[in-house]
Amino acid sequence: MKFSAKEISLCCFLLISCAIEDPSVASFDLQRIRLSEMLPFNYNFEEPKNTHAEKQANLFYSMSNGDTMKISIYEYSDITLAKAFFYNSDSITEKTEFLINGERKRFLLHGRRVFVFSYMFSISENSSMLDSLVSFAKRFPANTKASENLCKFSLKNTDADNDISVQSGYFLGVEAPFNMLVRRYSDSSFSWVCACSSGKVSNADWAVYSAKRQENFYEGDSTVIINRLQNGVVVAVYGDLDKERMLSVYKKFVELVR
Repeated sequence: MKFSAKEISLCCFLLISCAIEDPSVASFDLQRIRLSEMLPFNYNFEEPKNTHAEKQANLFYSMSNGDTMKISIYEYSDITLAKAFFYNSDSITEKTEFLINGERKRFLLHGRRVFVFSYMFSISENSSMLDSLVSFAKRFPANTKASENLCKFSLKNTDADNDISVQSGYFLGVEAPFNMLVRRYSDSSFSWVCACSSGKVSNADWAVYSAKRQENFYEGDSTVIINRLQNGVVVAVYGDLDKERMLSVYKKFVELVR
């Protein structure tokens, strides 16, 4: 049996995709991604704006009712960033249909990707179409388990769904060339924060940030412990804790992320 070059190429892609647990959206042949039985009539990549995503892909589909379905895929470096920037969900979660600037939008989260479906006519009561949107998101292999250590660190005294956020551009009042994942904690007497960078921070970026901190009032503040570990991850603990307790929290956190 002979195979065409296109079939061989597709088989190789599928094998590679299976070998990679969570391949980037940039590696997919977008013109082959179906919504139900429809192929897109147009597709493109663009630079993400105001979402802090690493990549953005857009696909366009002609609906049977004359509507156009635009699907924007925002891809993050990890699931924790996607959850923090959007809706904090452990797997695919259907969200309410929103009316934004004259367009109806629906958001789905799957792994480290957020899918934004934009259209004109409501599909809130169309269960088959809603199933199709979920099936579309599942076409992209994803690790739906949050692997970030910040998510697993001490669930006591914190709201797992609402107390994780991302600080981008600035951290502790100082301009920072890296993202920090932040988890807030509180008990009856104290409130504090554990934070770590969303990935490795280079020596150069850390030097830039450290230099700027020299001029910031947080420098020398006993309520803040911040360091760059040998693995390149920046970790910080700050808040209302006394010195001894803060140091204890910091040591436990460092052991987890190192």
